[in-house]
Amino acid sequence: MKTQNAFLPLLFLALAACGQVTADPQYAKATRSDADQIIGVASVVDGDTIEIHGSRIRLSGFDAPERGKRCGGTNVYQKAALYLSDQIGAKTVTCDVSGTDRYDRAVAICSVKGSDLGDIMVGAGWARDWPRYSRGKYAQAEATARQGGKGIWGLACPGDVWNGRNYD
Repeated sequence: MKTQNAFLPLLFLALAACGQVTADPQYAKATRSDADQIIGVASVVDGDTIEIHGSRIRLSGFDAPERGKRCGGTNVYQKAALYLSDQIGAKTVTCDVSGTDRYDRAVAICSVKGSDLGDIMVGAGWARDWPRYSRGKYAQAEATARQGGKGIWGLACPGDVWNGRNYD
């Protein structure tokens, strides 16, 4: 019995060492620093949805084209998702959660290195401001993207990609 008790501290140390998280962000797990924040390396689901290690997050305040939406030969759904993916890369994403949506996804404003992903997506023209949820936060970015013909606004059919949603 004494021999078993002598190994317990060693076993504890070995188990504790296994629980260490590597500093490489690619292997870092999503963490909730508190109930209102999710932090980690994200994968892109579509132009306005990401996932951080099992937590599906709907990016708040803007809308990107839905699956299957095209402008002529351009798959704008895919373009928006790829643009978001390029902006995130393997960087750490910080999401400030404000609630959940009807699909049980967290709804959050997310940023990479201090840059709001909503500003990035709307400013590049691959999404649009949704004032009902943003209170106009991305309105200027959308106006600038439209004026500059960026992303969807440079294509011939921007009205066709929004599923008839009301953005007033």
